[in-house]
Amino acid sequence: MSRLCLPACISGLITAMGLAGVSQADEPSFNTVRIDDRNYVNLADVARYYEFNRNWTQEGLNVALRSKLKWKKLDLRIDSCDGKVNGVRIWLNHSPLENRNSVLISEVDVRKTLDPVLRPWAVRKKKVKTVMIDPGHGGEDRGARGKRGSTEKHLTLDLAMRVEKLLKEAGFKVVMTRRRDTYISLEDRSELANSSDADLFVSLHFNSVANSKQPQGVETYCLTPVGLSSTGSIRQRFGIANFDKEPGNAFDYQNMLLAYLVQQRLLAGVPKVEDRGIKRARFFVIKATEIPSILIENGFLSHPVEEKRILTSAHRNKLAVAIVEGIKKYAELMNPS
Repeated sequence: MSRLCLPACISGLITAMGLAGVSQADEPSFNTVRIDDRNYVNLADVARYYEFNRNWTQEGLNVALRSKLKWKKLDLRIDSCDGKVNGVRIWLNHSPLENRNSVLISEVDVRKTLDPVLRPWAVRKKKVKTVMIDPGHGGEDRGARGKRGSTEKHLTLDLAMRVEKLLKEAGFKVVMTRRRDTYISLEDRSELANSSDADLFVSLHFNSVANSKQPQGVETYCLTPVGLSSTGSIRQRFGIANFDKEPGNAFDYQNMLLAYLVQQRLLAGVPKVEDRGIKRARFFVIKATEIPSILIENGFLSHPVEEKRILTSAHRNKLAVAIVEGIKKYAELMNPS
């Protein structure tokens, strides 16, 4: 067993002085056990730290933690990365496991996935004044195509304009990567974000797959932490995955919190939408940006029913309202006052 933490008195002093480093103030500390070159934390310690009820329920592989606070819930499945925090689907980096009659969860998932959501007040704060909205694709890059003739590049621009209008009404300054049907490279999009005074970067997309199962729903991506595989990635099996640190990794905690709040609002504000969860990826526009960043897939144009909904102005307006509500909540939590 090992213990990776500062003494409580020093940690508390650092937090009180506002000198808690560049990542997360007052980081949690846990006893860890090493299994397969990975640190794990006993779920009993996690439950105690985050003030869940002492006795959680376990039915087969499903584990449910509850708190006296109705809004605080954690659902996990042993040997699966698919979990939920407060009813919102979150994909873990590693599957929880059972070991010697204990349930273990990887330390990196506790710190980088759960902690920003369960303790948002501990995330390092920076006031949000300006938001950069990135309508995906454009010009020669059409993006996804739907069976009804819909084109992603047009729908993302329409959605971005709606988001911009609502953000301005809420008092934010908004910067757009494009306002017309023009092609802008991924590198230029990130450079625009880094050279502007934006405090957040939100990239808007719609999904499409050539799959008989016809998946549907919304999913929000934030950058994969250093050294870990992206959600569903098979590249590591062949030794070609890139686990290096990216500029966006300086904001791992903020990225996760922003993704969670936006996904949460999308589920609450858009009827009939399926929760595909918060996922990890190294998309160029979120790994190369030097501010908190997320990428939202707002539905599948390849699904005939979902495409029909997306093509309605009312549905796109609900998407815009939900995205803005998530951004507003994040900005509220980031206000140092």
